Amino acid sequence: MFRVLNRLSILLSVIALALLSSCNDPDLVGVDLQPASEQPNVGVVDTFTINTYTVEEDSLVMWSPLKNLLESPTLYLGSLDDPYVGKSFAGFVSQIRLGNTITSGTFAGVTTPDSIVLSMNMRAIVGDSEAVHNISVYELKQDLYTDSSYYSGRNYSRGDLLGHVQLVPELVDSAVVGGTKVTPQLRMALDTAFGGKLMREYISNPTTFSSNTNFLSYLKGVVLVDSANGTGSILTMPSTSSFHKLTIYFSGNKYYEFLIDANAVRFSYFKHDYLPSNTDLVQDNQLVVSSMAGLKDSIFIPHLKELYANGPIAISKAELVIKRLSGSSTTGFLNHDNLLVFGSDSLGKNTSIADALESTTYYGGSYDATHEEYKFNVARYVQQTLKKVVENGGKDYGLFIAAAGSTSNARRSVLQGGTSMKLIVTYTKINP
Repeated sequence: MFRVLNRLSILLSVIALALLSSCNDPDLVGVDLQPASEQPNVGVVDTFTINTYTVEEDSLVMWSPLKNLLESPTLYLGSLDDPYVGKSFAGFVSQIRLGNTITSGTFAGVTTPDSIVLSMNMRAIVGDSEAVHNISVYELKQDLYTDSSYYSGRNYSRGDLLGHVQLVPELVDSAVVGGTKVTPQLRMALDTAFGGKLMREYISNPTTFSSNTNFLSYLKGVVLVDSANGTGSILTMPSTSSFHKLTIYFSGNKYYEFLIDANAVRFSYFKHDYLPSNTDLVQDNQLVVSSMAGLKDSIFIPHLKELYANGPIAISKAELVIKRLSGSSTTGFLNHDNLLVFGSDSLGKNTSIADALESTTYYGGSYDATHEEYKFNVARYVQQTLKKVVENGGKDYGLFIAAAGSTSNARRSVLQGGTSMKLIVTYTKINP
């Protein structure tokens, strides 16, 4: 009897220590103390039915005071006909701000400039690098405010056409400005009549140029639209650059620079004509995730609550494995380095999940090129969903797979859905 009691006390001590060391999180119970096969109350399920759909992403915030403070969103321009996505159009809106102080002698005796050039520093070309772009620049006819938020799907009022150019952009340091070779640029000559209009405004009403407040009341900004031929391409540009500017050149080798700087409201907007297969809401074994406020994937696991069929359980690991469609990363069309998992609310809006607050080592989401897949640990989501649905009578609205950096790149990922997607759940039964 003493020997039995002694063994029992040792066993209880071991269990107590295990619980103390593995229960730092109230939602999770660790089961890595021994192999699952040696734990009678531990189970693994990897046969869940997973319903998958490709859906349109909500309109995203492209500019806000906080966004401008925390990051520098990429600017996009062009059109791209992706064989997996459909056709996407990107343009951008920007304020133009005063540069150096304009004095009485700046435009003295000149009412018509030699030229006026809008320049933008280029970062990358997504799609056909030899596509011909047809770029039009319009005057913006609505005020922009630094304390407001602007979204990716809005239309912005255009005024007069200020210039049009047809060109093939090149990502080489071939532009020579003032005898100096500069970084890759998109340089667009605008109508000299527009430059003349600015110069005459100064002569007749110099207070327009006395402050940015006054100037932005006169010239609210510009709108750039673009349609590229054939497959097309999207040009990406940094949000800020010393080469983002509007320059008036006039006689005597003189010039004046208006700026598109960190204080200017500037952002991209998008329009998408998706392939019918991406928006018909029919369960699909081929899924698409695209940036530029494009497509995301809806995932619903209808039988998740059956994990509670034999009583409560504690989830130790829940790994969502998503395979990329082999061969879909072709020249000019790159998959994402990282994807994100969101929850869904009753309105189909993205909501954060607890797992995303953990380290990337735990959460995952990085592309594994060797296995051509993305993996996520969604253990907290599964545990909390079971509690919400089974214990509290709530409803599960599923998950979304979306692009990481949707406003900072123009990539897309083609994924395998349906039976190719796996949710592998490891759990421990909780004895009453």
